[in-house]
Amino acid sequence: MRKALLILAAAASLGGCEQAKKGFDEGFDKSFDESCIASATKSGAPAGVAKQLCDCALTKINARFTTADKASASDEKLKPIMEECVKSVVQKNG
Repeated sequence: MRKALLILAAAASLGGCEQAKKGFDEGFDKSFDESCIASATKSGAPAGVAKQLCDCALTKINARFTTADKASASDEKLKPIMEECVKSVVQKNG
């Protein structure tokens, strides 16, 4: 999975092709969302809360990271965003 994402990111950056970037971003969003929700629910979060958390995180990732940044994003880079979103979702849901 990660290898495919890196190949798409490389293609996007080499050609500057907006279509390739768009394809990578859509694939990243789908993959992140599925993985995030699965992980959150496996950890005991109700499905609705998991969806809120993951939507929050994906919105922040897309706002802060370029396509190339997303392709090389590590758990370490994403952890602060996840922590922000956990706090936000907990405050909303009590």
